[in-house]
Amino acid sequence: MMTMAAMLGFAGYAAAAASAPPMTYQKTALSEQEIFIFQDANVNPDCTVAGVDVVRTASGPSHGTLRIVDGKFFPNFPKTSERYKCNSQSSDGVRAFYKSAPDFKGQDQVSLIVHTFTGNVRNVVVNITVE
Repeated sequence: MMTMAAMLGFAGYAAAAASAPPMTYQKTALSEQEIFIFQDANVNPDCTVAGVDVVRTASGPSHGTLRIVDGKFFPNFPKTSERYKCNSQSSDGVRAFYKSAPDFKGQDQVSLIVHTFTGNVRNVVVNITVE
């Protein structure tokens, strides 16, 4: 599991990420069922690993738990990408999973900060409807 090295470093990531608009995703989950909400893999056009990003929680969830793990998984590049062929083999990366609190139904939100291996920072916001 990826861990934060120091709170001071986290504050620097948050400040840098705040200047760019966040990428926003919508997800739906059944109460108490863990769902996949985010993944990040960086591969070269020949499908070798380009580098692994660091993903941290900026805020949330308010009504559940978040699990961030690094490991191997199959990426999901669109058919129009030159990396589409890489979807058939596992690659190193980072994934995030959400699970609501027992009996919770309603809206929850997770905000992630992604610090890329190339030195860029971006915010990712996941709005979750729990049914």
